[in-house]
Amino acid sequence: MLSNRQAAALKAFGKIEGYKKDLYLLGSTFDELPLWVPATALKKQCDEAIRMINEIAERFDRKLVVTIVGPCGAGKSTLLNALAGIDDLSPAGHQRPTTGHVIVYSSDRQDAEQLVSGLGSESVEVRSSPAAAILEHVLLIDTPDTDSMAYQKHSPLVREAITRSDMLICVFDSENPKRKDHVDFLAPFIRRFNGASLVSVINKGDRQDEEELKNRILPDFAAYIRAAWQTPVDRLLCISARRHLQDPRFDETAGPKHDFDQFEDLRELIFDSINRAGYVVDRRLENARSLRDFIFTEVSQEIFKHRSSLVAAQEQIRNAEKASFLDAVSAMKNDDTRQFFGVGLMIYQKLSQRWVGPLGWMIAIWARLLIFGAGMAAVFRFGRPVSQIMGMISAWRHFKESKAAMADSGSDERVGAGLRTYRLSTMGNWPDIAESLVTGGFDSAVRRVEDALPGTAAFSEKLGQIWSHTLDSEMERLAGKLSGILLQFVLNLPMFAVLGYTGWITVQHFLQGSYLAGNFFLHALWTIGIILLLSFFLFQILVRLVAGPERVTTKAFEKLKRQADQFDTFTANPVLTQLETLIELEDMLAARQPEFIENPKSLG
Repeated sequence: MLSNRQAAALKAFGKIEGYKKDLYLLGSTFDELPLWVPATALKKQCDEAIRMINEIAERFDRKLVVTIVGPCGAGKSTLLNALAGIDDLSPAGHQRPTTGHVIVYSSDRQDAEQLVSGLGSESVEVRSSPAAAILEHVLLIDTPDTDSMAYQKHSPLVREAITRSDMLICVFDSENPKRKDHVDFLAPFIRRFNGASLVSVINKGDRQDEEELKNRILPDFAAYIRAAWQTPVDRLLCISARRHLQDPRFDETAGPKHDFDQFEDLRELIFDSINRAGYVVDRRLENARSLRDFIFTEVSQEIFKHRSSLVAAQEQIRNAEKASFLDAVSAMKNDDTRQFFGVGLMIYQKLSQRWVGPLGWMIAIWARLLIFGAGMAAVFRFGRPVSQIMGMISAWRHFKESKAAMADSGSDERVGAGLRTYRLSTMGNWPDIAESLVTGGFDSAVRRVEDALPGTAAFSEKLGQIWSHTLDSEMERLAGKLSGILLQFVLNLPMFAVLGYTGWITVQHFLQGSYLAGNFFLHALWTIGIILLLSFFLFQILVRLVAGPERVTTKAFEKLKRQADQFDTFTANPVLTQLETLIELEDMLAARQPEFIENPKSLG
């Protein structure tokens, strides 16, 4: 059966995998943003955060690493000695820098092997003593100065030590706590540590006047580092590390001015709160979450810096696409095409599917005659008579398969005109759009309008689909309007009346034993034919008035223009796709971390 500690560790591993998944997804999103310049650096940050979280997971069963970091003369080594209760554990003195190595204080030298292997044996000194036995779950580390003369040599070592730490104690000198170089050095690491994982310490507080220290120095410094690090500082302690050495050796002229000292609070935090079973997992889990949130913050910050330009560019592109689309529609409408014949054919094809009775038969016959006429027209229009004649015969046999082609007669010219106009309109609007994009962090390559224009085939297919759908829906509407039950009854009634009368007379004479002359039936047939042709003629006039090809196309264009306002994007514009991905990404991060967006100034 699993112990509580083991169960907690398993749950923690599950959460860590979730944090890594968030970062993997974020990194894959940046792979989809090749034109946005900051994406490369942010992707590297994601990869580095994943690496660091993996390291955290690997050392779940190892001791918690507490690292002391600070500038030259701040008293880091003195603080480590005071915490350890050994005055000479880490060298402290007037010679600067006094610490050229990472000093690890541990109850067992074996516990420090993780740091020795990671930082290099030449860079780490492990110190242990019987007194260190109280650090059952903690390693204490002293680091070289962040601002010494050997900065170039020590800086990489300090950075590496920080990345391998679970808790950071930042030490400042009360005589000059606002050391900008030290504060700036720590800034990139700070948001990786959360809550109890970050402690700021003002050392040598007993050298300052107590009232001045409490009322001015501490509040002023707290506000300073909060603004510089752009994150709240939960723990700020004022201590005098030297007072807690076995032999403080105060100068006669520089003794303590007061007894205000929070050293015991710091000692209790390390030896009591942190140094206990179960805390290691909780703290490392919290640090892993902080790493993920740190990356989220960095991304939010970067996108927010450019948000106004990105949103402006998005609106410009959408408006430009709508304007270009409308221009393309106008060009299609004005194009001298020969689509009217195909529209008329399709109208009659749709009517033939709705009408019944003698007039319905006439409409069906007429629709098939139009198919034949369309095939003959194609012979003279496109050349290659043999091929076209064969195609005409095929169309006659398989008119269902060819009806779309008949309706699209002349669409190539129409779509081509629309394409040309669309590209010209887009090219005219693109310079202003490109400047907004570049201001929003996009590569200057977006100024090449050719990269933002849709491919000819893709555009033609898209525009053709929209036009065909709009035209077809309009023809369906008008065909339904011309196929009402009342209209079918009125126009079929004369033929049914003549047929009924002829049939009644024929039956009456048959029952009487007499036979009608052939002329009677001939005249009846002629009468029916004339009435049928007259009804069909009247119907054609009605079709011409209600659903003439010119009227159908005009209505279709009007509908197409109304639809333009509903298009968020008309084409697969790669620039717009990346732009919308960025904005959606920021919205997602805002939903997950509302505190970052409510006060965006806190992001820098």
